[in-house]
Amino acid sequence: MASGGEHEQFAGHLPIFITAPGSTDVLMVVTIFIAIGAVLLAGVFYFSLHALPEKMAHKYGRSHMQIVAILAVLALFTHNNYFWIAALLLAAINLPDYETPLNTIAQSLRKTIKGKKQDD
Repeated sequence: MASGGEHEQFAGHLPIFITAPGSTDVLMVVTIFIAIGAVLLAGVFYFSLHALPEKMAHKYGRSHMQIVAILAVLALFTHNNYFWIAALLLAAINLPDYETPLNTIAQSLRKTIKGKKQDD
């Protein structure tokens, strides 16, 4: 009989992943590190995918970017995919610039009102 309570036929035929009592299970340790790495990589992928509309909207302007960013943050905190889809669609299209003509009209009205007050 073999020492340590092993049967003599099984002495050299054990698979590599079976460890002796009291020693470190290397397969379990490697599996834990792989699982932690996979979870971290999945999180990085999720957050980079979630920031995609914001990256796309950078080229259009500040107000466009803010609307897309608000929709993306709402999607992140509410787990509602409709907000993210809306942010992605809004980032993909260029909205016309309504702000500049309205500011020009407002400035013209201010000048007109100031001119009328001085005439009175």
